[in-house]
Amino acid sequence: MAPSDVPIALNMTFQPFLADQPLPLDSFPLLRSSNAGDVCSRMGRLFSPHRLDVRGNPEALHVQLNQVALRDVSVHVLRYGTEVTIDPGRRGDFYMVQLPLAGRAELHTGTRQISLDRSVLSILHPKAPTLMHWSADCAMILLQISREAVQRRLPALHASQTPSFALATSRDNPGVAAWWSMAEDLVRNLDQHASQWLAHPAAGAAMEEFLLTAFTSLLQPLESAAAHGLGGRTDQRCLNRAKEYIHAHLDEALLLDDIASHACVCPRTLETVFKRHESVSPLTYARHARMQAVHAALQRGSTQSVTDVALSYGFNHMGRFAGQYRQQFGCSPSETLRTAR
Repeated sequence: MAPSDVPIALNMTFQPFLADQPLPLDSFPLLRSSNAGDVCSRMGRLFSPHRLDVRGNPEALHVQLNQVALRDVSVHVLRYGTEVTIDPGRRGDFYMVQLPLAGRAELHTGTRQISLDRSVLSILHPKAPTLMHWSADCAMILLQISREAVQRRLPALHASQTPSFALATSRDNPGVAAWWSMAEDLVRNLDQHASQWLAHPAAGAAMEEFLLTAFTSLLQPLESAAAHGLGGRTDQRCLNRAKEYIHAHLDEALLLDDIASHACVCPRTLETVFKRHESVSPLTYARHARMQAVHAALQRGSTQSVTDVALSYGFNHMGRFAGQYRQQFGCSPSETLRTAR
C-alpha cells in the first residue's frame, strides 16, 4: 500500500496504556468473568476451543473482553488481570493480529518462540498450533480476520504458504509502524464514536476496508504491475466499469471486492490498473469522489450538520476529513455550508 493511500493518524505515537486504566471499547463489553471455567467455555465459542491455566493469583483473575464486530473483521480488546497460559491447540479458521497495549506475552508455535510487547506485534495464522503465555499486566487489541476475506484479496495465498512475515514483526519496520499506529487510532475513535460510525454503512465499510487492505498488504506486498497487467482497451473497460460502480454507490458501503467484481477482475488486478492509469488506488479514487459528493451536498445548503453528511459518505474520522476537505477545496466544510445559506 502506497503511503498516499493510508489515512494519516492524528497521533502516530500511541499513549502509554496503564494496567489499571479502563480498556478501550469498554462501552462494548462482550465478556466479564472471574471464573476460569466460564471464561474458557465462552471464549472457546468465540475464538476456538482452548485450555486456560491461571499461573498468577487466581483471585486476581478478572477477564474483560470488549468487541466491535464488522463484516469480515472483529475488533477485540482483552485483559485477563493475572498471569495465564492459553493453549488453543490448533486454532480456528481465521487470522488473529495481536497488538499489545501493555505487558508482555510469549508465543510458542512449532519450534519458534516469540516475545511480544509494545514494540512487536504478532499474526497468528489459521489452524496454526499455538501456545500463549500472558503476563499479569498484559492487555491487547486483537483483530480477528476471516481467512476467506484475506484469500479474496490474495487468491494465490494458500494455507500451506508462508507469507513474507509469518508470525511476528517489529515497529522498526516503517510500514508496520504506520499500520499499527493507524489501527490503534481507529480503536480510539471506535471507543468514542462507534455508535455513529456503525449507523452509517459507508463509514463502517470504509473502516473495515482500511484494516483489510492494509493487513493484506503487510502479508504479501503488491506484485509488479506487469504480473497483473491487462493493457489497452481491456484496462479502459475495467476502469470504466469500476468508476461507474463507485459513482453509483457513493453513499453506500464501498468494498474493494465489490468494485472489482463489477469490473470483472480480481482485487489485485484492479489495484494495478488504477495505479497505472489514475496513480491512486481504487479506494483513494472513491474517497476523492465521495469528497466531491460531500462538497456538492454542502453547497446545496440542505443540511444542518457537516458531520451527518460526512458520515453518510463514509468519512468516519472528522479531524482527518476536515483536513482532506480543506486540501481538496481550499476551505473548511463548515465554511462551504455557511456560504450556501
